[in-house]
Amino acid sequence: MSRTDRDPRSGPSRRISTVVLLSLDVAAVSVATTIAYYIRFEGAVPGFFARWMLPLAALGCAVYIALFAAFGLYRLVLRYAGLDALLKLSAATALGFVALFGVNLLLPMQDDMRPVPLGVLIAQAVLVFLGASAARVTARVLAHIHASVPGDRRRVLVIGLGSAGPLVQREIQGHPDLGMAVVGFLDDDRAMQGLTVGGVPVVGTTADLPRAVENLDIAEVIVAMPSAPRETVRRILNAAAEVGVQARVVPQIVAARGSVSLRDLRPVEVEDLLGREPTPIDVEQVRETVVGKVVAVTGAAGSIGSELCRQIVALGPARLLLLEIDETRLYELWLELQGRAPGVSAMHICDVRDAAKLDAVFAADPPDLVLHAAAYKHVPLMELEPAEAVKTNVGGTRNVIEACMRHRVARFVLVSTDKAVAPANIMGLTKAVAERVMLDAARDGALNAVAVRFGNVLGSRGSVVPIFEEQLRHGGPLTVTHPEATRYFMTIPEAARLVLQAQAIGDAGDIFVLEMGEPVRIADLARKMITLSGVPAAIEVTGLRPGEKLHEALVTDAEGLLPTEREKILRVERPTLPGDEFTEALTELLDAAAADDGTAPARATLRATCERIDPGFATRADATEGAVAP
Repeated sequence: MSRTDRDPRSGPSRRISTVVLLSLDVAAVSVATTIAYYIRFEGAVPGFFARWMLPLAALGCAVYIALFAAFGLYRLVLRYAGLDALLKLSAATALGFVALFGVNLLLPMQDDMRPVPLGVLIAQAVLVFLGASAARVTARVLAHIHASVPGDRRRVLVIGLGSAGPLVQREIQGHPDLGMAVVGFLDDDRAMQGLTVGGVPVVGTTADLPRAVENLDIAEVIVAMPSAPRETVRRILNAAAEVGVQARVVPQIVAARGSVSLRDLRPVEVEDLLGREPTPIDVEQVRETVVGKVVAVTGAAGSIGSELCRQIVALGPARLLLLEIDETRLYELWLELQGRAPGVSAMHICDVRDAAKLDAVFAADPPDLVLHAAAYKHVPLMELEPAEAVKTNVGGTRNVIEACMRHRVARFVLVSTDKAVAPANIMGLTKAVAERVMLDAARDGALNAVAVRFGNVLGSRGSVVPIFEEQLRHGGPLTVTHPEATRYFMTIPEAARLVLQAQAIGDAGDIFVLEMGEPVRIADLARKMITLSGVPAAIEVTGLRPGEKLHEALVTDAEGLLPTEREKILRVERPTLPGDEFTEALTELLDAAAADDGTAPARATLRATCERIDPGFATRADATEGAVAP
């Protein structure tokens, strides 16, 4: 028995009970027998033949009902009954006619006449088939009508009247046990307005979504627009989230096959709400810088590093050196890449703070291109461990750059962050100093080095979205540091593409940023994720954490942005260049970090050194003091 048959929610639309269907078939055989006699004798049945009318009806009920049961006609889910049911019914009826004809041959004759005329048996069989068919067709029609009436079921609004929208409607109508009913369509084609599709009205355009949700008491929106631009889908999903209604999406690969199952619908992901159209890159231009070359990625098993590696192996490098200190993630990444390009990737347990190990790796297999993604990135944690941030983000970057210069690496790319702009926390400061280390090497002509600044990367370890998702799994609350806090967001694939394109178009000393649109309020993001998840979670404001700013920027007041040859990739104008005293200040900073033993005097020395290398840092950092510790 199917789940549909067992589900009590389906009520009258579930399979009609065997008793009811048996009763209808008994009535159909009895009526068919009577009508058959009157047809054969044109309304006046002779007494001899009339005596056999009741026995024939009783025998007919026994024979036909037994054959219907044998053919499984009482196990059908009638709302799905189709040609197969009619074929079984016709076969059962034909066998019933043969059986009754055989019985008739065995009965005694009177005046050379059989008790039941052949015409009666033929008419009875035809009428039984028609009556039983009518009962089943009527039941299917009633089930369809019931499926079209919302009742107390979950009311659904389908957006899009291309090929996918009607498929979704038919799927829902064919499964009333799901407790759903399509009550309206939205489509931006003006010619469709006011029409009905499968008995369901088109109630407006996508701009009318809030009004339609309110007027039709919508519980869920299904976006059936697999070929629509991402910006259009994003606008619709954001509108659904704003009015507090759940949404699901028909994937393009599902709609392309010409059928849709509700199991195929994917839930809305935060990338759908915040993502833009994919940043285009010149794949062939990037490929020319990678194919047949040795490429090294530091922090290879991190969120951005691992995506870089996935995209690089598709471009045909001669070797891909994976430098990472997390052994488990490194091995998992290597196994994955082996499946894509066997023998290309090489694992190296390598801490960028270990200059000797870096030198050994580069000496054994000199890279042509180095992508430096290894860094500490967690702002509040680095406030607690500032020396570690300096050792890794500054000292590690210097080690990698010096190794690149010693081994004549052709190109170097530093993965930076928007927190390096007017930094107010130690993590941002260390990344700003790392940019200066890169600029210093490029200025001296020792290395063709560029940097790329990112905003928040969706889905990366420690970022806000995975935190919110974990909190939702536990029923909330979602913790927001400040109701007005905003951040720029981009996806991991976008970040990786930007790095690869930057190294292909960059000149020594360039710093690139992505055109990221408007910053997003974290509180708004939390509300949308709550709505889309269906979890009735609360939002809890915890206060800014140590080192956090309300808003981030992509450039300083002294910098500007210039377009590049690639759409949506911008070059920083007039980046802050290190002065002649930078090398001395850098040495002081690294020495202070090395001497930091966690005591107050050591921390004070490190803080004073940070202020010397970036005048104004202390003032900006002081503005964030009093924040809540993690």
